[in-house]
Amino acid sequence: MSNTQLRDWMHENLGKLKTLRDEIRVDLHLAGMEAKDKWKELEPRFRDAERLVDDVSEVSRKTMEEMVERVRAFRESLRRH
Repeated sequence: MSNTQLRDWMHENLGKLKTLRDEIRVDLHLAGMEAKDKWKELEPRFRDAERLVDDVSEVSRKTMEEMVERVRAFRESLRRH
C-alpha cells in the first residue's frame, strides 16, 4: 500500500470512527452506568486516532484497525441491551 493509499485509508477509517462515536452517543442515553463507564475509557482514544491519520505507517494502520473494531464491538454491545 502506498503512502497516499494508506493516508486515504486512515482518513476513511477516522470517518468510520466518528460515525460510530455519534451513534454511540445516542445509544448511551438508553444504556446503563456500566456502559457509560466503558465509553469513558474508549472516547479519549479518538484524539489518538486523529493524530494517527498524520502518521502513515503500518503500525498506525494496525492501531486504527484495532480502534475501529473495539468501538464497533462496543456499539454492538450497547444495542444488545
